[in-house]
This record gives sequence, C-alpha cells and structure tokens, in this order.
Amino acid sequence: MKVALSSALIALSLTLVAAPIEVAEATPILDKLADKIGRFVSKPRSFTSAIYARATPDQIVTSTGARPAGQANALGRYNVYLDSKSDTVCWDILLEGVTGEYMSPARTATHIHQAPRGAAGPPRIAFPNPEFVKTLAGKEIRQSKGCMKGPFVTGIKAPAGDPNGVDTGSASGFRVGDIEANVANFFGDAHTKQFPDGAVRGQFIPSERPVKAPREFTSVLRTRASPDQVVNPSGTVGVGQPGAKGTFEFKINTHHDILCYRIEVSGVTGDYLSPAKTATHVHQAARGANGPPRLAFPNPQPAWWAWNKKTAKRTSSGCIKGPFTTGLVGADGSDTGSQSGFSLQQLQDNPSAFFADTHTEAFSAGAVRGQLERVK
Repeated sequence: MKVALSSALIALSLTLVAAPIEVAEATPILDKLADKIGRFVSKPRSFTSAIYARATPDQIVTSTGARPAGQANALGRYNVYLDSKSDTVCWDILLEGVTGEYMSPARTATHIHQAPRGAAGPPRIAFPNPEFVKTLAGKEIRQSKGCMKGPFVTGIKAPAGDPNGVDTGSASGFRVGDIEANVANFFGDAHTKQFPDGAVRGQFIPSERPVKAPREFTSVLRTRASPDQVVNPSGTVGVGQPGAKGTFEFKINTHHDILCYRIEVSGVTGDYLSPAKTATHVHQAARGANGPPRLAFPNPQPAWWAWNKKTAKRTSSGCIKGPFTTGLVGADGSDTGSQSGFSLQQLQDNPSAFFADTHTEAFSAGAVRGQLERVK
C-alpha cells in the first residue's frame, strides 16, 4: 500500500488542511518518485509533534539575500505531522493561486528548507508536488498529502558544484527530530518555472496534533448553531444559510492541553471557504460580535456511504493537543491561535465569550454559528 496523491481521492474543498492522511494503492506519480525522495509509508499510530506554515509570496529570500516577489495573491498552507521516533513525516499541503509548471534543481519543487526567517538554506525534505484539485473562488487549488519515512533525498548536493558533495537530506545528518528541536529554523516553499526562487514561502510554527482521548476532562462545552446567529463584517445579524443547523461539542482537558470535538452540521451545502487553514472554527467574540478564530478544525464531511453528498449531514470528530494554529495572523504577525496568547483555560473559564461556526463559499460570514456554553 502506498500513499495516494490522485486528485480523485482528495475532497474538493479549499480548506482541507488537517484532514486525515489517506492511504491507497500506488499511483503513477508515486511510482515515479518511489524511493527517490523517501519511502512512502502508512500513517503512524501517533505523532510526536506537528508544525504549520502559512506560505505567502512576500517571504521569498534568495541565497544572496535578495527578496524577489513570489506569485501575487498565492497562498500555501503546510500542515506537517512529525514522528521523530521513526523518522517519519506526514503532510497535507494546499496551494491556492499557484499556477504554471513546477521547476527546481531538486527532485521535486516542494520542500522543507532549513533556515530562519529572512534567510535561505538547503532543502531537507522534498515532497511530491501538489496536484490540481479544482478551481474555487477563481483560484487554482492544488494539494499533496501522504506520509514518508527517511532516509530523505532532495537531489541537491552540498557544497554546490562539488562532485563529492553530500545530498542535503538525510545523508547530511538531517533527521526529523532536528525540526522538533528548533521549529523556527525551518520553512516550507514551492518553486515554479515562473518563480524559480519560490512562488510562496512560510516559516513553520508548532501546531496541534491528533491524539487519543484522555481518560477524563475538566469541562464540556456545547452549542446549537444556526444561521440567525451569523454576523457579517458590517454587523448585520442572521445572514447564515437558511435552513442549516449544527451542533458543536468540545470536551476539554486543560491539564494536558487537549480538546476533543464532535461537530455535526446539516443543511450546509457547497464548498467550504475561509482565509484560515480550515473553514470550521472557534472564534473569540461575544454574541452579536465578530472576532478572530482561536481554533481550527477539520471541516465536517458527509459519510462515505451518503447517497447525496451535496445535501447529506456532515460530521467531524477527533482529539487534538496544543499548541493550536488557525492559519490566520493578527496585526502583530502572530497566528491567532496559541501564538496570540490563547489557551484552553480561557475557553473553559469564559465559554460565552467564544462562538463556533463554519464558513462556505456562498456564506463567507458563516453558514451557521452558535455561542458556546459550559454544560459540565
């Protein structure tokens, strides 16, 4: 069994990051890359950490220190899960508005490089390039997801031009644990023929990872979400999707920074859409007001056996351990999740100051929304 990258196996949604890593039969793309960049494997039972990068065209830096512009209005979302015990990496990379052919002297054009913000550095991991999924909101959407175990090969040797140079992947001494030791010293990017220095680039930060449910919880929060609670940016109330409804339940363990979620929506149709890394969130704001997202969840999806997936009930469930990321940045440049100072303790102590919602292309302010309350 090998990891599938075929667009036929990818849900057609802009905000798919943090979705489960799927495993399927070999594809021509993977056959071509088999053992050339790493060994494709099934998802590990658990991860030792996770990282996230919001990649934009204004972060490109060359080895000479030049700062060429990347592809205008393009965006990359790099969700990467690490298991340093087995030297394994799983990824879910989504590119929005990146067009044209990929191009890189490495074996692929989508990488994790080692260098701090504002500097260039060698690639350490080469990923299969994201493939076309669909066009959404006028932008081309590409995605790559799977799992790979070292040794990793990039196809770039150092020192450059030295016939006896060493590949910058595992042969250089790199291990997945190096990322965990200094997350800020690594970035993700993608190169194209038109933008060889990078179409987008983003520095990694620690992010949430999936975990098993703890034995006990310190609180339980719930809400019944409806379209009449949605508030648009101009302050108009009741602008959600008519007839839609949802229930959100969050079980919190503040001692271990774990949140388990169960989300169910019905009557929500169309593609999910949000500038955050997913379109399903907990925001911080009182009833009737808007505020930044603090948590982002995998978007609810219809059951695989649903007869009409366009109108079927959609669900999402699981448990995640912080730190948490949303993929959006505040005025200070920090992610609006844990990096902004948010904590599960704040959510537990004052749930009415937070609301849950989900956004779609047709209802960008929210299809449904509900203010949270503590029930246990």
